[in-house]
Amino acid sequence: MTQPIARQPVPYRFASMAILCTWCRARPGQLCTNQRGTADRRRDVHSARVIDWVRVMSTQCPERICQAPAGQPCTLAPNVHQARVHAANTPTTTTP
Repeated sequence: MTQPIARQPVPYRFASMAILCTWCRARPGQLCTNQRGTADRRRDVHSARVIDWVRVMSTQCPERICQAPAGQPCTLAPNVHQARVHAANTPTTTTP
């Protein structure tokens, strides 16, 4: 008996769409909108979203089932895990 083919996640138009936009509050998977929230931005996303994406992708995913290294997307879903977003936004301290 053959096994069904596993569905591959559909890639987003822009990689940074995998996280929430802090400027317009567009949810993961949705395009950014204008100031009034009436029209989608089709050519790009807000720079705040891109900056947050770079910050999130520079951290390792702390989820036990994922453990994606920095620079690699989270596994099992097209969006990044919420724990990774939280870890990226948590300030770290260094002691000499």
